[in-house]
Amino acid sequence: MNPNEWDNCFLLHQRAYGETSIIADIFTRSSGKISIIARGAKKPKSKFFGYLAPFCKLKVTYSGRSELKTLTNIDRDFSMSVDNFSKTSYSLLYINELLTKLLPKNATHEELFDLYESFLDEVKSNDLELTLRSFELDMLEMLGYGIDFESDIDEHNPIEANAYYKFISQRGFRKSERGELLGQEILDIRDRKFESIPRKSLKKITKEAILLCLDGKELASREIFRSLKG
Repeated sequence: MNPNEWDNCFLLHQRAYGETSIIADIFTRSSGKISIIARGAKKPKSKFFGYLAPFCKLKVTYSGRSELKTLTNIDRDFSMSVDNFSKTSYSLLYINELLTKLLPKNATHEELFDLYESFLDEVKSNDLELTLRSFELDMLEMLGYGIDFESDIDEHNPIEANAYYKFISQRGFRKSERGELLGQEILDIRDRKFESIPRKSLKKITKEAILLCLDGKELASREIFRSLKG
């Protein structure tokens, strides 16, 4: 990237580096997920101070040929912000952690970037849980982990609207009289029509699909949720 060219991005994760600097993972529109160092960003007089905030659209310039880039300029859209102690922000932390773990570095994902930006806007006014489920399914599909909602896993026949199916982790849907979902509900999930879908069943599908993608890695955000509920 040209060091003088601005790039839109979102902060996914940050950590302290030394006494005054910050290393951050950011999701950029043009380069995908990259790591940057913001030198002196913890100093109140720094031009970076207070700008590296999650859930806000940022504009940055950066330089360097190594994997760790150097932040050179930053600007921020202050209209996009979330209450740090709201239920919504904890859910967004979960999404940020997913992106941090699942996105490969330095691989452009403009479609997913646009989806994430839309998600941050929609989650403010729409049903939080259903908006999360929709994002999870779209994200999995864009990253190549999409679920087959079109056919069963045994005979590869089209999903029948009036038949019952059971979701088999890592594989898809199996026709079964003891299944928890009607075929029509599976087709509705495919079309992101969640209104009549049991939320417990919908969450089970996305949770199991994401666990497979994480390959056994734990999510710190889930531990936060457990401690809050406890």
